[in-house]
Amino acid sequence: MTAVKELEKRGNEEVSLEFLKTLPIVGNQPRSEKEEAYLREICEFEFLNIKEPGVAHQFSYGNTKKNRGFTLNHGMTYKLPRFIARHLENCATPLYEWRPDGMGKLIKKHVGNDPRFQMRQIYNHAA
Repeated sequence: MTAVKELEKRGNEEVSLEFLKTLPIVGNQPRSEKEEAYLREICEFEFLNIKEPGVAHQFSYGNTKKNRGFTLNHGMTYKLPRFIARHLENCATPLYEWRPDGMGKLIKKHVGNDPRFQMRQIYNHAA
């Protein structure tokens, strides 16, 4: 069974791609109908776990009324809406440093983010 089909069939429960399109967009909301249509488009992505290569990542996406659990394996390809891929790529660990504040004290300052996951879109070119 390929990874693409893994999301479509889990045990006895069918996971339709149309259902994934109807999940609520969590986080930054689209500013226009055109942007929402773009985010809801189903694309094929390769999942990469940058923080822990080779380890599967389990997460749930949605709100309290409508959500779905996912298990993504490192290096496998999946058909997902762009808004779920965007959510995974925005998962990052904040990086902090202790810096002097000029008054003889040290303060903790946010200096960046360390990305945890990468979703590479796969383009199938017609030959």
